[in-house]
Amino acid sequence: MKTTYLVLAACSGLVLAVQPVAADSAAGAPKTVKKAKAADADKAPASPELAAARQRLKDAQAAMDKFQKEKKARSKVKPKWYRDADKAFAEAKKHNLPVWCVYSDPPTCSVCQAFEKEIINSGPVKNARGAYIGYISNTPLPEYKCTAKPFGYLFSPDKQPIIPLPYMSTKPAKDYAARLQEYSAKLIEKQERQVTRELEYSKKLVDALAAGQPAPPEEPDEEEAEEQQNPNMRPGYGPNARPGYGPNMPPRRPMPRYDDEEGEDMDDAGE
Repeated sequence: MKTTYLVLAACSGLVLAVQPVAADSAAGAPKTVKKAKAADADKAPASPELAAARQRLKDAQAAMDKFQKEKKARSKVKPKWYRDADKAFAEAKKHNLPVWCVYSDPPTCSVCQAFEKEIINSGPVKNARGAYIGYISNTPLPEYKCTAKPFGYLFSPDKQPIIPLPYMSTKPAKDYAARLQEYSAKLIEKQERQVTRELEYSKKLVDALAAGQPAPPEEPDEEEAEEQQNPNMRPGYGPNARPGYGPNMPPRRPMPRYDDEEGEDMDDAGE
């Protein structure tokens, strides 16, 4: 350890005082010099990897803020029906809502009339905000799994099949509304899981690189990976299919023909 001695002379006499001044033993420099060097180190430009990680964290936080804002607005989106598939899926992607694809032709099908009157144009389904966007056609929709009328199938905004939602005379409209809300919630949960995972990893990445440590490994979305490897794990598919849907659907009973105009309500929006 270095010690500096200051010799002080008293003005009134020849009294001498010797006072030691401590210096930093590690760096061999005064503490003020060490702090200055640390400040200069903080101002030093970050490595390209750390700069990229910080930008990734900034983008992840912006994505989370956007998600929270859109999630609130999404819950207020009123269902709209389109007769154009591109418009329907574009609207669904805008709000991350599922698309209910329906093949129905009331003029030639009394059961279709019942489907539109009792289900599609019912209060619970029409007022299910933040639940779905509708796409209806009077011709078969093989690309959307609707080849028999009346029939409906729920798709994700990126056109991935979710679950069949055909007409069933034994199920009230409120059950349809509940199913639409259920799968709409699953989409938003998946999106929230993705943005949250990205934000958490970005924070870990910045902290590791700032400390001079290697980048931590990214953990995959286990639920999504499991669904991709085994489609039967998804609700509505394979052995997990709910009774009353798909091959388990009971035969339809004949329905009376309706001659009123209530089945045209879906034409008022989304054309």
